[in-house]
Amino acid sequence: MQYSAEEKETTCVYDYIDDQWTVYSCVPRHITKLRKIAEPCWEEKNGDRVTAAKWKLRGNQVRFAVEIVSKMTPEQREASRSRMLQRHEKRKEIVTKK
Repeated sequence: MQYSAEEKETTCVYDYIDDQWTVYSCVPRHITKLRKIAEPCWEEKNGDRVTAAKWKLRGNQVRFAVEIVSKMTPEQREASRSRMLQRHEKRKEIVTKK
């Protein structure tokens, strides 16, 4: 089955007693990332292509992250740019000496 954009979803359900996540997804990007973590316990395929899958994951395999939005001032941006240029020049020197 092919899912429309409105139907694509990823759901995560946590079982506190078993310290286990049940994760279902039909979002291709999420399926790719989840396959790198574990093998799915269930798959739905369209030919050779996986269109949806479900995983059982340990409690420590799912993390929540705070989005970090950096608001640099023009002075901070310039200082950062200068540091990166210096590092790049040092790296060039090391590579050319070898």
